[in-house]
Amino acid sequence: MLIQAFRRGFHHESLAASLKRHTVPELKSIAIQSGVNVTGTKPEVINRLVDCFEQSQKQQTRSVLSFDLGYRNLAYCHLDRDANIIDWARIDLNLTSFHPSAIAPVVRTLVQTHLSDPLKAADKVLIEQQRARTGGSHNVLEATMRVNCVEAILWTSLYDAIDQLNRAKQIEMLPILRQRVDRLWQTELDRVTAENVETFSKAKSNYYLKKQASSLLVQNWLDTNTMVNCNESFRAMYEQEKKKDDLSDCLMQALAWFRWEKYTKETCSLYLEKE
Repeated sequence: MLIQAFRRGFHHESLAASLKRHTVPELKSIAIQSGVNVTGTKPEVINRLVDCFEQSQKQQTRSVLSFDLGYRNLAYCHLDRDANIIDWARIDLNLTSFHPSAIAPVVRTLVQTHLSDPLKAADKVLIEQQRARTGGSHNVLEATMRVNCVEAILWTSLYDAIDQLNRAKQIEMLPILRQRVDRLWQTELDRVTAENVETFSKAKSNYYLKKQASSLLVQNWLDTNTMVNCNESFRAMYEQEKKKDDLSDCLMQALAWFRWEKYTKETCSLYLEKE
């Protein structure tokens, strides 16, 4: 126990010392590749990165179940660490109202009928964290309240379903900020935008531009057989889907997790080897 504690302390100090040699812009780049919050002072970013690196050495994710939420529909993707798409779908919630009494039974049924198998296999559940407000406004929009309600009920339903599985290894459920996923893929999204100037010139706002860019990026991955592996049924489903952005968002979030995990493991090992 004492030896293990000593090693943990040594690793912590070694990682912190290695990171202190970087400039703030370099640290922010490392944070983006690690899925860590980039805001704050240099010591704050370093502390987050050290915690992230240490945690990465304790885990090896086999597969994740990733969710993108809306108040009208829900998309999910079950992806393994070799980037194989195991399951992928968008489901219309068809809510009769947005009161919890209407949302709860619909979401619970969805979890029971569609997600039993993914929950038996996944190591982690990633749920896009919804905003409490939009655009920094002090007002809480009705649409935001609706999706927050769906989000809360989904979390509860998933916890209930996981408890009923009685798995030996517990599933870790994590909220994921959309900005961290977007930052990771920003170079690829910028490339897609530059290659489709005419298409994006018609976008009404940056919000819709980002939705279109994400959809085209994933379409490109599927067309070129890069980044992900999927069967023809998933490929055809995506091509026919009207709301591609929901499917693309949950897939990009799942891929981001494995990118972050791989980067943090490799970077942590590299730093410790140098000490």
